[in-house]
Amino acid sequence: MRRKPVLFVVLFALFLVACEEAPPPVVNRREGKPPTGEGYSGEFCMELRNRAPFTITGRVLIKSRDRRTFRLSRNQSRQLCFDGTMYGNNTVSLVITNFMTLPLFSCYTTVYEPVVVRAYRHQDGWLYDASCRK
Repeated sequence: MRRKPVLFVVLFALFLVACEEAPPPVVNRREGKPPTGEGYSGEFCMELRNRAPFTITGRVLIKSRDRRTFRLSRNQSRQLCFDGTMYGNNTVSLVITNFMTLPLFSCYTTVYEPVVVRAYRHQDGWLYDASCRK
């Protein structure tokens, strides 16, 4: 009689283990917290380049809440200029969005060199990457 409850518990435990999903091995990067420290204050510009095989949209934000949105066609470049305060380590926040402005990828990067955005086909979607430097 005691075998039935034990067998039930063992089978239930195996069922729970089998139902647990493994996280996807590759995901788009999403950074939450900006680098600490003081950032540069004043006027500055950055160059953004699209090397994805399609048009990308997104925004660049700085600590003083100034933002620039962009829409770049394939192989297009654009210079974005700001007047305000950067995040720590003299970085800005780069966010790649979809057509409904939902974030797909984000990182903090310096603006001293051009920031290049790329996209790679991965299973049913796209993986984004940018030359993000801190």
